Amino acid sequence: MEKLTYSIPEFQQLTGISSRTGVYQEINAGRLQTVKCGRRRLIPREAAEQWLARLQHEAEEAQK
Repeated sequence: MEKLTYSIPEFQQLTGISSRTGVYQEINAGRLQTVKCGRRRLIPREAAEQWLARLQHEAEEAQK
């Protein structure tokens, strides 16, 4: 069974973002959606996929 959510460190490892600050910058800019579970901030798998798709789209547009 695939994970439904990722912790901040798991998301960093999956994406190669080297700092927690980088992840939180994406969250604060509204580019990465999260949910709270108690005190934990989690990134739903769908939100991670949408974030990556948005990055790919932006990269393609920049090459035009």
